[in-house]
Amino acid sequence: MSDSNDIARLETVLEYLNDIERIVERHIDIDRALSDFEGQYAILMCMQQVGDTLNKIENIEYLKILPVRQAYGFRNILAHDYGSVNINIAKDTILKSLPDLRRIIDSILKK
Repeated sequence: MSDSNDIARLETVLEYLNDIERIVERHIDIDRALSDFEGQYAILMCMQQVGDTLNKIENIEYLKILPVRQAYGFRNILAHDYGSVNINIAKDTILKSLPDLRRIIDSILKK
């Protein structure tokens, strides 16, 4: 697999992160977005796709700095135990972890 495939995957992850931001903006803030059933479903689906896409990264150097295991673990919770997802954990992830993920991806893409 070529590095260009991993770059495309990282660009896709950025699109999902942008989608999450747009969903939150449409609902005014994160609490309202996660309280609205459509907003919640949309955000959690994007988060699931982030984990799934990151899990396909093959470049060893990228894997050293990306939180693939954590993102894929959360993806598995979303995919297999959707009804019991703790929304506070999702909110914390959106507010704290996703900005860090964006910075890491931005740094990779700037190389």
